Amino acid sequence: MNSFTLFRRTIAVACTVVLLLSGCTPAKDEEHEKSSVESTQVGPSDKHEKECSNVTIDYASLAKWNGVTYRASYENDNSNLHKGEKVGAILYRMADYACPGYVMKDGDATLLEIGTELYEVKGYAQSARLFAGDILYEATHNPSAKTINDLLDISGKIAVVRFVSGNDGTELKDFTPQAIATFAEAYPKLNYVPFDQMYKQTNSLAGNSYYLQIEMKDGSTRNLAYHIKYKAFYPAGYATPELTQLVEEQRKRIYAQ
Repeated sequence: MNSFTLFRRTIAVACTVVLLLSGCTPAKDEEHEKSSVESTQVGPSDKHEKECSNVTIDYASLAKWNGVTYRASYENDNSNLHKGEKVGAILYRMADYACPGYVMKDGDATLLEIGTELYEVKGYAQSARLFAGDILYEATHNPSAKTINDLLDISGKIAVVRFVSGNDGTELKDFTPQAIATFAEAYPKLNYVPFDQMYKQTNSLAGNSYYLQIEMKDGSTRNLAYHIKYKAFYPAGYATPELTQLVEEQRKRIYAQ
């Protein structure tokens, strides 16, 4: 499975985040994560009582810390990112132990082992990115966020915006320098819309999407989806009319001679 296929599943993963926060049974995720569940034997920490045993649930790779829910980032280039200060460690591993209906708590992870150390990512707010061991985790849900920048901490960091193929993630066309500057200014300022709210408002995000990638000045990347019918980005807000027009204009350049 290529990295972009993983990204196309992030919306399903976002559904999983909502389910875990509300106590419903979570959905399936990647095969390599399933194998991690099977090969790792751990038990509950002192701060959590064992809920269930011999329960099989296929989890997305999530962690929760200081009220923020994070997802493991496998599809993006994060090789230039570095660990900062240690902030804590995972207290409870839900796989194999949490009953269906268990609500994720601070210090929980779905697949990470108990004791996995959590670190800040240099150059980013702790609420946006964390390293769990050597794996980057990116925020997917922050109840305190008001803007997309509150969720992602990308203001002033975007260097390139490009369209990528919805089939395999192949780079199609970079935005023009002026369009990049406009997007980099406008996108982080959009109002943050939690996924469960957007999901209800957009009929489950039905319809076609454009796929984009933003590249930061440090070389790390993050993929985005833009839903054409609802003029909505994931993550995680509705485009202004000006930003909608900009995306459409840049999209036309893919086919220009």
